[in-house]
Amino acid sequence: MDRWDPRLTEARNPRSTTVDRADAPTIVRLMQQEDRAVPEALESQAERIAALIERVARALRNGGRLIYVGAGTSGRLGVLDAAECPPTFGTDPSLVQGLIAGGPESVFRSREGVEDDREAGGAAIARLEVASADFVLGIATSGTTPYVHAALEEASRRGAGVGFLSCTQPPAQMRELAEILVTPLVGPEVIAGSTRLKAGTATKLVLNTLTTGVMIRLGKVYENLMVDLRAVSLKLVDRGLRILEHLCVLERDDARALLRDAGGSVKTALAMQRLGVNRAYAERLLDTVGGFLSEALDRYEHPPRPYYGGYPAVFSAADVDGLVTDLARAPGRLSAACERAETQDSDQSVTTGGWTAAQHVAHLIEFERGAIQPRLSTLLEREDAVFEDFPPTAQPPGGERPVEDLLDEFAAGRSRTIALVRSGDPDVFAHRAELAGESVVLYQFLRGVRHHDRAHSLRIEERVHPALFESEDDR
Repeated sequence: MDRWDPRLTEARNPRSTTVDRADAPTIVRLMQQEDRAVPEALESQAERIAALIERVARALRNGGRLIYVGAGTSGRLGVLDAAECPPTFGTDPSLVQGLIAGGPESVFRSREGVEDDREAGGAAIARLEVASADFVLGIATSGTTPYVHAALEEASRRGAGVGFLSCTQPPAQMRELAEILVTPLVGPEVIAGSTRLKAGTATKLVLNTLTTGVMIRLGKVYENLMVDLRAVSLKLVDRGLRILEHLCVLERDDARALLRDAGGSVKTALAMQRLGVNRAYAERLLDTVGGFLSEALDRYEHPPRPYYGGYPAVFSAADVDGLVTDLARAPGRLSAACERAETQDSDQSVTTGGWTAAQHVAHLIEFERGAIQPRLSTLLEREDAVFEDFPPTAQPPGGERPVEDLLDEFAAGRSRTIALVRSGDPDVFAHRAELAGESVVLYQFLRGVRHHDRAHSLRIEERVHPALFESEDDR
């Protein structure tokens, strides 16, 4: 036994050495007994998991992403957790992503050996253009997966936050590299080395807690309700309607009309009804408070309701860095939204907006050129400028050109905007101007730009279930 692998996940379990001769009831009892070790191991990591939640929430709040990296079972669990965030919390699919050794096909079919490819681990991080605003969590129950180690090394080299989740004591290299280590030591498996068992269960529970905690900290939950869901299936339509009926004391058809007007967003519908505003204003007010519905209801229940000035006027260097990074990523998100819109099944959903994807992109190009860049140039040069609000678009902008060409033009325009932003001294973000009757600083103005970007990306691919257009009598 002195020659046995020293990793805890590879150790032999003395309680299961005769499992090969056990009958089915004995196997079940043994495995259930072993599984009882998981909650205790997780409890020992409670403070570290809480610290991880706060660190990831800060990264996402500042325009970053959460990226899981793993191989085999660990990689699949990361991909699964990432895939569950958009339907549960209404997040953009790019916000939480999972990388698995061997690529997407490894999710469905085991590909042994790919976990040893260090070069692929670093290359995967490079392809995602991981930056300082991001947080990368390596998942390796055995602690030694080369693909994961290389990915974390590359992420750290790029300035990203790095964490490590393992069910054995990690090697010194990871202890030095990771900001936060989470190590639920569940002990040897019933079948030695089969980390899809207790180690896999512990990993799944940590990831459940992590993303649920992060999304709560980002305002994706109101009371204990899933208010950021979007009504894109019969189940979600029914859940959303029940939430509105309960919280707004509405009849079903009134709740249906409200949810339809809100584009299928329960949170937006609640803000519209409780604050007495239209959809665009509700979305803006929610954005000023970081998406927290309870805070929006408390702060904006009575006028005045600021359009730009509701964004925090006090900010840190990290806030600025995250904001600029997020603005720079807008063209990529827009392009992805256009691609997803093209592949959606029109038989199962209904487009809620009146503009085509090309028209949305054309509007963003016009807004970038006519409102953002001129105002930004002025604010970089001096303070106390006075700007009128950008006039609302009465008619859909021209979108006759191919959307690919428009996306390229928007990306070029945004690159010029980012170059302008980065050309100024950090102090310029505190330059003050009057915009649409409000006194705002440059940082607040750019927060408004970010909201405008995201609103149009959402509209491009926004679809709801046809049930939102049916009354109870129709059904």
